[in-house]
Amino acid sequence: MDCPHASAPTSEELLSFALDEDTLPTEKRAHLEQCTACQQRLAAYIRLDEALVARFYRRFCPDSMRISLYCEDLLPADERMHIASHVLDCPLCTAEVADTRRFMQDAPLAAATGFSPLSAMRHVVGVLTKQQAQLVTRGEGGNVPENAWPRQYRADDIDLSLHLSRASNGDQLLLGILTSADSAESVDMFEGARAELYAGSLLANFEQPPSQEPIRQTQVDDLGNLVFNAVPNGDYVLVIHLPDQDVVFEQITIEQR
Repeated sequence: MDCPHASAPTSEELLSFALDEDTLPTEKRAHLEQCTACQQRLAAYIRLDEALVARFYRRFCPDSMRISLYCEDLLPADERMHIASHVLDCPLCTAEVADTRRFMQDAPLAAATGFSPLSAMRHVVGVLTKQQAQLVTRGEGGNVPENAWPRQYRADDIDLSLHLSRASNGDQLLLGILTSADSAESVDMFEGARAELYAGSLLANFEQPPSQEPIRQTQVDDLGNLVFNAVPNGDYVLVIHLPDQDVVFEQITIEQR
């Protein structure tokens, strides 16, 4: 239900705010902080945006395997032209192609080890798609904090929602929820998968497992959930070992809150 107050944001303004595309005027932001009805409207727009992102994010993009083959000129001419046309209009795939080609140039593995994209196909790289919009309370300024939680990641058809919580003893808990954007797949596919959390920043398209030891390890349960206990602040990379591929999620930064 729309709020009748004169300072209430319009539906268009709330939608823009939920999409992080615009900021509200000071008067309307102050109203939003105190109006339960407007906060509920905003929450509904945020849920809708998250559902659309989870369902359609990169839905029409070629997967990482096709991108790798495209960069190595291993695709048939018609498919290569199709991907080239798509890359021209898609900034996300443009960036992925640039990263893939940079990796192929910076890692001289072909001559020494016979490396090719075929040997890296099992490594799927996840990207950050969404940081949860937060209501800004009085005294916090007008910007959404960069360390807002939860955070949504996507790797091909795999969605990961990461949440930060605290145990009763004060230790930070990093909680993950895995789901599949493919309605034909069940979360059962994730059960028992080994999940490893590495400190620092890794080369996502690594050919072999990283040399350092993970700081935390756990397993995915039958509901697609995973929990890392006592995680300190820092930058991390999460690697999930599935039967047919390793899924790598970067850009995981935990800061003092």
